[in-house]
Parts: sequence; C-alpha cells; structure tokens
Amino acid sequence: MTQEEFLKKYSWDGERSREELLIRAMLYANPLEIAPLFSKEELKGIFLNNLHRFHCKDRSFWKVVLEVSEDELKRYSEKNFREGSILIPY
Repeated sequence: MTQEEFLKKYSWDGERSREELLIRAMLYANPLEIAPLFSKEELKGIFLNNLHRFHCKDRSFWKVVLEVSEDELKRYSEKNFREGSILIPY
C-alpha cells in the first residue's frame, strides 16, 4: 500500500492536505500500519507542530514512540499559542 492510498482512507470529507490526513491517521489508525509507510522524522515533525491536536493518551503514546524528550515537548508547547491557551476542565 502506498502512502497516498493509506491517507485516502482519512479523507472522509474531501480533505486533501497531507498534514491533516496524517494527523487523522495518527489519531485513528493502527500505529502498526503507519510505521512502515512514514518516516519517524516526518511523524515527529507533524506531532510537534500540532501538539494541540493530541490529548492525553494519544500525546503520551506518540511521545514515547517518536522518542520526544520532555525538553523538546516543552519547547514546542511554549511556541504553540493553542497549546498555551487550552483550559483544563475541573
């Protein structure tokens, strides 16, 4: 299966942006399907630039799989306006 064929499954609303489709795949697909198709560097870049889209268990999972350090995560979180303005429900 090619990357395009794989990502096409996540274009349920006609979205064509590779980044958006890859984020959807990271959130909803089996990670064992993603790993052989995409490089770790590409996934790590998408993850760090879109931290606000990953919550709780998804963030923890991809942080471990992509070997993201706490310092790296903190640095990208500080640069991300959306990440800094999330309100935590009580």
